[in-house]
Amino acid sequence: MLAIVVVVLVAAGLATLASGVGQRLLDPGETPAAAPPGVPPGFTEFRSSQAGFAVSYPADWMRLQTADPQVVLIAARGPEVSFLVRVAELDVAIGPQELPAAKQLTDQIVTANESVELLAEPQPIELAGLPGYFYFYSFQDPGTGQRGAHSHLFVFKGQKLITLVFQALPAEQFRPAADTFDQITGSFRILEK
Repeated sequence: MLAIVVVVLVAAGLATLASGVGQRLLDPGETPAAAPPGVPPGFTEFRSSQAGFAVSYPADWMRLQTADPQVVLIAARGPEVSFLVRVAELDVAIGPQELPAAKQLTDQIVTANESVELLAEPQPIELAGLPGYFYFYSFQDPGTGQRGAHSHLFVFKGQKLITLVFQALPAEQFRPAADTFDQITGSFRILEK
C-alpha cells in the first residue's frame, strides 16, 4: 500500500503555485460510477453516498486500499503523485459563521507533524458551495527522507469534515501534477438528495 505521508517542499517557487492549486476500502455506500456529463475526459468518478459528494480522478491512476475507515479514497499515479479523501464526523455543524473558529481545528491537523512548514498562509475557500480552508505546506517524509509537497483542502458539510490531500514526492513532481490536481478539485461536487 502506498502510504500518504506528509512531506517537505523547499522550492520557494512552488509557493506561488499554491494560490492557484485547489482553489478551484469501498464501503457499501461508496461506489465508482460511470462517468456522467461534466467528468473530465479520461477521468472516473467516485461517489460517497454516505458523505454526499462525488469527485473524479484520472482513470489510469491506481485505486489503493486502506485500513483507515475515515479514508474513503486513495488514488495514485505511481509512488510520486497521489490523492486521498478523508471524511470525519464532528461534534458540531460548521457553516460560514463558524469557519473562523474551525480554523483552530484545521491548524491543529496540519501542524500535528512537527516538521510541517507552511509555504503560504492558509486561505478560506468555498468548494462546491461548502466553506473551508486551503493549506499549502511542506514536510519531510520520515520513511524516505525525501522532501515533497502537499496541498490540503478542508471543507465542512454540516457535521462532516471532508479533507482532500494532494501529494507530490519528491517536491519536483508537484508542478507537473498541479493541473491534474486542479481538475480533481474542480470535479468535487455535492450529490443531490
